[in-house]
Amino acid sequence: MQIEFVNHASVLIRHGEVGLLTDPWYAGPAFHKGWRLLVETPEDRIADLLTRTTHIWISHEHPDHFSVGFFKRWGDTIRARGIGILFQRIEDQRVARFLRNEGFSLTEMTFAQGHDLGDGVTATCLKDEFYDSLLSIRAGDRHILNLNDCAVATEARAREIHDVVGDCDVLLTQFSYAAWKGGRDNRAWREEAAREKLNNIRVQAKVFHPKQVIPFASFVAFAHERNSYLNDAANTPDSVAEAFASAEFDLRIMRPGDVTDGTPDPEASARAATYWREIYARPLSDPMTYESRDETAIRAAFEGWRARVFANNSRAAMRMAQRLSPIRVLQPVVVRTDDIDMTWRIDPAAGTLGVTQDEPDLTMHSESLHFLFSNSFGFDTLGVNGTFEEARTGGFSRAARSLAIENLNNLGLRFGPGLLFEPRIIGAFLERLRKVSARMKGVGKHEAPEV
Repeated sequence: MQIEFVNHASVLIRHGEVGLLTDPWYAGPAFHKGWRLLVETPEDRIADLLTRTTHIWISHEHPDHFSVGFFKRWGDTIRARGIGILFQRIEDQRVARFLRNEGFSLTEMTFAQGHDLGDGVTATCLKDEFYDSLLSIRAGDRHILNLNDCAVATEARAREIHDVVGDCDVLLTQFSYAAWKGGRDNRAWREEAAREKLNNIRVQAKVFHPKQVIPFASFVAFAHERNSYLNDAANTPDSVAEAFASAEFDLRIMRPGDVTDGTPDPEASARAATYWREIYARPLSDPMTYESRDETAIRAAFEGWRARVFANNSRAAMRMAQRLSPIRVLQPVVVRTDDIDMTWRIDPAAGTLGVTQDEPDLTMHSESLHFLFSNSFGFDTLGVNGTFEEARTGGFSRAARSLAIENLNNLGLRFGPGLLFEPRIIGAFLERLRKVSARMKGVGKHEAPEV
């Protein structure tokens, strides 16, 4: 068994004739011009990888894991070589539908069911939270657990996974935060988020007892002029190495092209650390920017958003939820688009978009608002790329409870009879919003009314 690090969350796991490539994103921006790779993978390197690949696993739909650009660029090669694609079996068929329409050989993996890839390699996919997934790979007598950026932060959650897959020899896991963390004035939240990622690794190592831990899935930069400040507290390979200098497991830092069979190699790890230290020291060059959208374009995009929302949800149930839900969902949200100096009041239940002088909840560029309305994953992308600011305390929570309705729809959840009092959804919203609210206190914003 060999693990070759490629880039970000992508590794090639080889055993016998089987080559399992994970989450290939090798070039171009992600999350609506929000992220860039710290280094891109040359095309000749990708071509060589695909000669040794028999299967590609996609963990989830986020573009740093499911790169449409990769599959468009390399589709002919993938089809010609008969490379099979592995993806979780879920109700949301957008990724699966794309892959089938492109003519790829797709296997939808039933959760907790082993899939024989040949030559003594078995892969088992497990669900994590709403849309993420992890992969357990048994190759001969070795067990590799790829958590990518699954939120395995507690011993209880780790033990749930351990009950299915057991101990592992090699653990691959995310090592830094990867979403908006509180705005320019809230570095404390980002520092805490960075510490939490390190603590996640401690929890995972305690439960899964890996002999080797490979930190990955965080080799990116917030690369837009509006979000580059978010890099200020991100973990680096050096900070991970410092945190686990006395750990019982071997911490293996890897640079592109490095290969491990799970055997400790301190010299190779040190060379990789030096490589990344030089990469992280480079100043961000040529930050990405947006282009303004005028009122006509924003209203047209909103009409598309409104049509999708009302096609997928009961208007009566939305209005009832707006009035009666214990967590006050679907309330009107006010967004200021600062580049065109316009402030908008969005009422999802009424299906209206109006210009207002009210105090905004969020401030963003008009292209961000246009993108949000134009894509069913728009609010999810906004939350990850962080190219907005909270204009008053509670603004992001308020917006999430209203503008993230399509996130629920993409998970197969609709506002209709029963959803209003669905405890799983209510609980998930409350927990996430509780964490956001706790971290936003004391940042110096204007206080918002209780919501």
